[in-house]
Amino acid sequence: MEDTIKMAKKPSINRISNTINFVGIAVEGFNWYAYQSKNKKLLYASMAITSAGAVLDFYTALKSPRKFVKVFSTFTAASTLFTTAKRVQSIRKEA
Repeated sequence: MEDTIKMAKKPSINRISNTINFVGIAVEGFNWYAYQSKNKKLLYASMAITSAGAVLDFYTALKSPRKFVKVFSTFTAASTLFTTAKRVQSIRKEA
């Protein structure tokens, strides 16, 4: 019974993760289209959404039985968070 519940939750987490990642891309795309990526509030929102998506992807990958998925997700999350930190520093220097 408990295994069934865990299996039922995984697709829900994956759907949430996919939705968050899609929203991050949509916000980034809208900022690029409407403001040529110059709207700082949208930049910060996009970075926050992307970071949350990366952390959620990492969390779901930890549940995977495959080691490759865990390793790949670790590098992806680290890369996303590092890039986000660099972008924040860059935006603050411009101000």
